[in-house]
Amino acid sequence: MKKYNKISLLLSLFLLLGLTSCDKDFDEINTDPDNPTSILVDLELGFIERTLVNRVNDYFLTGEAAHAWVQHLSKPVYNDADRYFPRIGSIDNLWINTYTQVINEAQDMQALAEAAENNAVQGVALTLQAIAFQTLADVYGDIPVSEANQGGENPFPAYDTQASAYGQILSMLTSAITLLDGSGTITSGQDLIYSGDISKWKKLATSVKFRAMMRISDTPQFNAAELQSLVNSGNLIVNSADNAYISYTTENAPNSNPYYGIVQGGRTGEWCVGDALVNHMLSTNDPRLGVYANEVGGNGSGNGYRGKPAGYINPGLSGFAPGTVSEIGDAYMASDAPVWVLTAAQINLLLAEAADKMYIGGNASNYFYAGVDASLIQNGLSAGSFTPPYTGYQAIAEQLWVSTYMQGLEPWNEWRRSDIPTLTLAVDPAPGVNSIPTRYTYPSSEQSLNAANLAAAIANQGPDELTTKVDWDRN
Repeated sequence: MKKYNKISLLLSLFLLLGLTSCDKDFDEINTDPDNPTSILVDLELGFIERTLVNRVNDYFLTGEAAHAWVQHLSKPVYNDADRYFPRIGSIDNLWINTYTQVINEAQDMQALAEAAENNAVQGVALTLQAIAFQTLADVYGDIPVSEANQGGENPFPAYDTQASAYGQILSMLTSAITLLDGSGTITSGQDLIYSGDISKWKKLATSVKFRAMMRISDTPQFNAAELQSLVNSGNLIVNSADNAYISYTTENAPNSNPYYGIVQGGRTGEWCVGDALVNHMLSTNDPRLGVYANEVGGNGSGNGYRGKPAGYINPGLSGFAPGTVSEIGDAYMASDAPVWVLTAAQINLLLAEAADKMYIGGNASNYFYAGVDASLIQNGLSAGSFTPPYTGYQAIAEQLWVSTYMQGLEPWNEWRRSDIPTLTLAVDPAPGVNSIPTRYTYPSSEQSLNAANLAAAIANQGPDELTTKVDWDRN
């Protein structure tokens, strides 16, 4: 993974621009209006945000693998991933793009902001790095963190254990929260998530840390006292107005919702909603189903909703051809549909879990219904229009599974952590796969470029297989 030497180049440019002449009119005479005399330290921010969100929500990876494996979506045609044969190229791209185009660029942005003494941008850069590293740790397991992106200084980075990776991720977020209390500004036009609102970035950093801590709550790293301190800070995303998302504006990639590419390619019939999700929502009269899915044959057909079970070598011959099942809802396929990074629904439901397990104070039921209401609002429905019975952790975990629909890797992450609801193995799974996949295999690029360190990681955490569990999923 190459570390681009942009920092020294840009700093040199700062020095050159700082040189002045004794002639008081020299600057005015020699100013080129087509070349800037200052450089925004957050110039890369929008690129980093969009690349992270678009890569995590790639429909040939998340849409076919993670969403299908957690049975939110299914595939009536071209259904290899539905049967646990994921696209290796997409797995490779998640690793490569996250390191080179997200983490690398965020590290550069952090260094520029540090040189300019802009604490706010440093905090944003660290928050994005933490999200990116956690994304990789959650789906692969052991990953390079401490030696990542050192370029020629260290072209063969060692892998950190998952515990070490999470420790560094939490440290990044702690630093980010402190920095976001300091000086500096964020250029609104560069920020696709919060338009430069520092107070909301602080809430995002705090909420990402809370979510990360809940993810490792069954491991020795967990610290309930620190979890309570995050609650006491008042900086968690508990209101929908603070949701973190990218709102897309055009019909052209990369500025359109990633799933709109399915519509442009005339491939909407290749995806449908999963049988497990449809049946669960029908059984509870959940009004979000009408947003999540289209009726069979299109909305207004009166044919109702039908999901497809995971798997089948030939779905058409098994009665699940395109047109006989519910496609993904139009609201989620529009070119300008938002893509969620972190929401009040998820945080409130995690607060409910934390209260239920007595990690924090507060009323678990109140948090639970706040989470359900936030999800309803997020989907254009009225708060209070759905009130599922609160039955403790089972209900919380079910709502975490339902409410994270089409939110990148989060439904798969939450389901792996809880194993709720009980999902059945795909019909006709890949040979030798006896359980629903719980991780992505390492990219082929690492096998060829960093084989010794990869081998050490595999020896530590277990076979490089789809069914090997990451640390927080083993209890």
